Amino acid sequence: MQVDYANTSTPEGYVCANCGKSGVKLWREYQTPAPQLLCLTCAAGHQKRTITETTDKGRVLIAESSRPKTFTDQIGWYVPAVPSEHGYWGYTSAPDEGVQWWQRLPNS
Repeated sequence: MQVDYANTSTPEGYVCANCGKSGVKLWREYQTPAPQLLCLTCAAGHQKRTITETTDKGRVLIAESSRPKTFTDQIGWYVPAVPSEHGYWGYTSAPDEGVQWWQRLPNS
């Protein structure tokens, strides 16, 4: 999959598997060879999470009484979907350019 991290265009196939939304941040299933990609709303629904706040960089605040107020880029078992030439980068392996590309995409 070819991606130009210098702009915010998304590669072909970078589409929410549930609602078909494209051109926005997508999250992928963690540690899955052929991950399902979901947009913010669909990932939250799939993981049964209520998101109360979001930042422009894709960090979310999830309403859970057992955790202190903490922003994260994870939604349950879903992590940012940063495309690579061979699929998607591992959660902690994405290059800075790829992370910044993902952060520049609109949330929804």
